[in-house]
Amino acid sequence: IPTQPDGRIDWSLFQAFLAARRDRLIAGATVGAGLGVSGALLQALLRNPLASPYILGVSSGAALGVVLGWIGFSAAGLSAGWVELIPTAGRGTAALLGALLTMLLVYLFSQRRGRVDPLGLLLVGVIINSINGAAIMFISSMYPQGLRSDLFQWMMGYIESGAPAGATVTVAAVVLIGWATAIWLGPAMDVATLADSEAHALGLPLGRLRLALFALAGTLTAVTLVLAGPIGFVGLIGPHLVRLMTGPRHRPLIAGAALAGAILVVGADAAVKAIDAYLRDIGLLPIGAVTVLIGGPMFILMLRPHLGRGYDA
Repeated sequence: IPTQPDGRIDWSLFQAFLAARRDRLIAGATVGAGLGVSGALLQALLRNPLASPYILGVSSGAALGVVLGWIGFSAAGLSAGWVELIPTAGRGTAALLGALLTMLLVYLFSQRRGRVDPLGLLLVGVIINSINGAAIMFISSMYPQGLRSDLFQWMMGYIESGAPAGATVTVAAVVLIGWATAIWLGPAMDVATLADSEAHALGLPLGRLRLALFALAGTLTAVTLVLAGPIGFVGLIGPHLVRLMTGPRHRPLIAGAALAGAILVVGADAAVKAIDAYLRDIGLLPIGAVTVLIGGPMFILMLRPHLGRGYDA
C-alpha cells in the first residue's frame, strides 16, 4: 500500500493503484470469458472435447494476421497510424481475418469423405499452428527492423495495463453479446451432438448452426487477442472443468465456461504479478506461459484415453 513519508497512507496513490488493478482485472476476466466460450463453441462445432482455439491454431492464425497487418501498414508508410490503431480496430480486424482463415483451413483439411475425423482434426490443427508460428518467426527474422518490442511481448500473451478504456469496453461488449448468443444456441447445440441424420430429422438446420458457431468462435478468439495476445489452453481447460461439474448440456456449460475462463486468466495474471513482486529483477512474465505450463499436462491427460483407438479393430 503506498504511503507518505510520515507513514500515513497516500490515498491518492492508493486509488490510482486500485484503478490500475481494476482495469487489468476487467481485461483479464473479459479475455478469459471470451476464450472459455470460444473453446466450448469449437468443441460443440467439431464434436470433440479436445478442441480449443490454441490447439487448433486459431490463436496463432490471429497473431499471424496481426503481424501481416503490421507489415502492411509499415510498408504503406502508415506505421504511426498502425500504432494508434493497435488497441482497437486495426489489430482486431487483422486478428479476426487470421483466426477465421485458420479455422477454415483446419476444418477443410481435416475432412475425409465429407466427415471430420476428430483425431485428424487435432493433428491438422497442431500442424497449422506450427506453420503459423514458423511464419511469424520467419517474418521477424527477415523484416529489416524486426518485430516491435511491444508487439513481440503481446504475442507471448500479455495483458496490456495501458490499453485504452474504449478498447476494453468494446471487447467486453462483443464477448457479452457472443456469450448471450451462445447460451441462446445451447439447445440447438445439444441436438447437434446427435448423428446428422437424427439432427436433421428433428428439424435442426445443421449447416446454418455450424456456420454460426464457426463465425462466433472465431470472432471471440480474435477480439480477446486485442487485449492480451494469444493465451493458450484456457479454451480447453475451462469447458472441460465445467463439463465435469454440470454435464454435457450446453447452456450451463457455456455459462460456466465463461466464468471458469475468467478465473483462469485472472488467476494466472495474479500469479505473474506475485512472481514479479517477489523476484523484481526478472520482469513481468507472460500470462500465456503460465496457462500453457498448466494446460499442457492437462491436455496430455485428456488425450490419453483417445490414443490407440485405431488399433482396437
